[in-house]
Amino acid sequence: MVGIPHGICVDLETTIAGKIPDNIQPPGQKRYETRIIEIGAVDWLNPTNTFGCLVNPIPSSIQISSVDDIFNWLTENHQKPTATLNFWSRVLVNRNSLLRTMFRTEESPLVWLNRTTRNRAIDFVHWHNHPEDGPVFHTEEVALGKLIGFGAGRDWLAHNGNSFDFKVLEGCALRTGLSIPPSIQKHDTLHLFRKHIPGHKSYSQPKLYSALFRQTYNAHVAIDDAKALSRLCQHVAGTPYKLSKVKLSKVKLSKVNRIAKSMNLTFPKTDKQKMGKPETAVRKATTVVQKSKSLKKVRGIGPKSVAALVLLQVTTVPELRNKVKMHGTEWLRDNLPFGVSWKKVAREII
Repeated sequence: MVGIPHGICVDLETTIAGKIPDNIQPPGQKRYETRIIEIGAVDWLNPTNTFGCLVNPIPSSIQISSVDDIFNWLTENHQKPTATLNFWSRVLVNRNSLLRTMFRTEESPLVWLNRTTRNRAIDFVHWHNHPEDGPVFHTEEVALGKLIGFGAGRDWLAHNGNSFDFKVLEGCALRTGLSIPPSIQKHDTLHLFRKHIPGHKSYSQPKLYSALFRQTYNAHVAIDDAKALSRLCQHVAGTPYKLSKVKLSKVKLSKVNRIAKSMNLTFPKTDKQKMGKPETAVRKATTVVQKSKSLKKVRGIGPKSVAALVLLQVTTVPELRNKVKMHGTEWLRDNLPFGVSWKKVAREII
């Protein structure tokens, strides 16, 4: 696997918080008051293993008897009521969690979604007091507890997690009194993807997914975002090979290292049994570097393109030509770094 730790991909959908006074939130807890409305999680090495649930950010113990009550509670808890209720409504519809029989007047969820915010809020009030009539909601405490159980003993990965998801989960843990085990390692895939698949114009998850797979998905639905993230992790980890750093004996490697550095190549780190003598690794690395030099003779291919092709086990012009013959010129578009004129490269090698 290429730098992607095994674990669960986590995604949250949340309320939309307003400006929060500094004296309200604990130090360092920027997302303390952001409330969860959906959790999705997927084991990316075994994507059939999933966890997902809807969350009611309003505690069941709170008395909500009118639309004004729900607006007032959200306002008092530093949320933007209209924006929160509109987004919450879209999540429920996009997740196919609403049935036409759940509303006061039987109707299509899409018709309900087009009603005014206050009109839809009447249904939220009813579901709060009669949960058996609406979607299956968990409290934040129950939802977080189930996520902790699902992800126990594994690393947690989230896209932009350091700035958002992990901070929201920490805030939820503080409010509910639960503890996320400190042994759990958290990884922000935004940083991992920038490192391991450089050259993309945008690393927004939906845009990166579209760029890599030429497909869209049901974004902003937590379980679908988590599944999409797991596919991205598989894609990055499935790169045929990546040479990574290793301590080599005092062999003259200056030229190899200079070329490797220009191509973002590093050397494999394995134990002595797998590695054999350090000189063997040097010879292998040197062979890759020497063979790949011929790719630079193709107009339009520079060091970054060479590095990307080497990661796909394409080190010579004939190998590149065979790839294009097998998969079409679109293969170049999908695998060369962003900004490279893949059409120019195609004309050169065909």
